[in-house]
Amino acid sequence: MKILWVKAGKILPVDTGGKIRSFNILRHLAREHEIVFLSYYGGPQDPAYEAAISQHLPGTQPIHIAAPESGLAQSLDYLLRLPSSAPYAVNKFSHRKVREVVAKWLTAGNLDVAVCDFLSASLNFPHPSSIPVVLFQHNVETMLWRRMADTEKNLWRKLSYAIEARKMAGYESRSLQRFQHIIAVSENDRDTMLTLSPRGPITVVPTGVDTEQYKAVPSALGNPPLVVFTGSMDWEPNIDAMEYFCSEIWPVVLADFPDARFQIVGRNPNARVRRLASASVEVTGTVASVVDYLRAATVVIVPLRI
Repeated sequence: MKILWVKAGKILPVDTGGKIRSFNILRHLAREHEIVFLSYYGGPQDPAYEAAISQHLPGTQPIHIAAPESGLAQSLDYLLRLPSSAPYAVNKFSHRKVREVVAKWLTAGNLDVAVCDFLSASLNFPHPSSIPVVLFQHNVETMLWRRMADTEKNLWRKLSYAIEARKMAGYESRSLQRFQHIIAVSENDRDTMLTLSPRGPITVVPTGVDTEQYKAVPSALGNPPLVVFTGSMDWEPNIDAMEYFCSEIWPVVLADFPDARFQIVGRNPNARVRRLASASVEVTGTVASVVDYLRAATVVIVPLRI
């Protein structure tokens, strides 16, 4: 098969959940299929990135786009796009140059299927399409924005998140019906998407582990017991998750295992995450390699009675 795969933002370095998932699926697909990977990104043009991704994934077509970089420019861009029915989290990733390239490939007559990687790239796809287009949904975006609106304490951000959540609910529901097929990453996500679009054809492709690089090892008891969370600690859902875990779940663990330790390992820990540090909670954002860190640590899964 010949597959067109479109993703907003750089996919290298492979340092976030979305990048890890997409990069590994792409490299495995490339073993048996022909991949045309459109990787479009903003910021300064990066020849080193373009060369690296083309080496990793031959058939890549990097596209550099002009995008607002400063906080003031982004705020102005947000206000200009505010009248759109599409949420800003999607609208800001729509670009004329990308739409033109996608349309050219879709009408070339030599593709079997196209993949829209994340909802953020979806406005770059024409509707209807001359070939089947699959939407790869890494998250249920509506749920994320609703949660952010519910938990945000800053009034201006709370209002902005509420507007995004309302727009996202309508846009995501329409998108689940617009694309010929949807890929979800869990049964829970699939069930939630079906509440937004009951007729959507959705297949679950669960997130896994690269068994060529990582080998299973026997479980070991920690001394003291150690629980580790890894993730991008500048991403709002992860920040919210750690605040909830430390306030609602971790005290239950300590009640049964007083000497247990919890370590949060991830890039760019937000100030809210750093404030979680305590005698039993360590926040680590400067580890050279999370993988090397985990290989050196003894991790135990603690049964919780909650």
